Amino acid sequence: MALNDAGLDAFTASSPGATHVSLHTAAPGTNGANESSAGRLAITWSGPTSGGDMAAAAPLAFTGGEPNGDIVAVGLWTAATGGTFLGWLPTTGDTAFNAEGAATVTSLTVSATAS
Repeated sequence: MALNDAGLDAFTASSPGATHVSLHTAAPGTNGANESSAGRLAITWSGPTSGGDMAAAAPLAFTGGEPNGDIVAVGLWTAATGGTFLGWLPTTGDTAFNAEGAATVTSLTVSATAS
């Protein structure tokens, strides 16, 4: 999916509107559905780059997920709970929680340019 209209507006502002990220067990759709049991994490962004991309400043270590459960997407939100869903990005690489229900997103980059 990339960013929805609210997400594009947030990322073209002087600071990114996405303050929290979530992990999703199936496609989140347009409203952030299928959020995993791992809580949302606050994110610090580095950038933007000259091309307008924003990247997570550090890896994001989630806990509390379903042991060995699938992860298919990372969601972007304006709050730790509730808030506005700004869009999602598909995961690549190891896309499951480990046996203890933990998972780490080692890198996350969002392009703020519409395509």
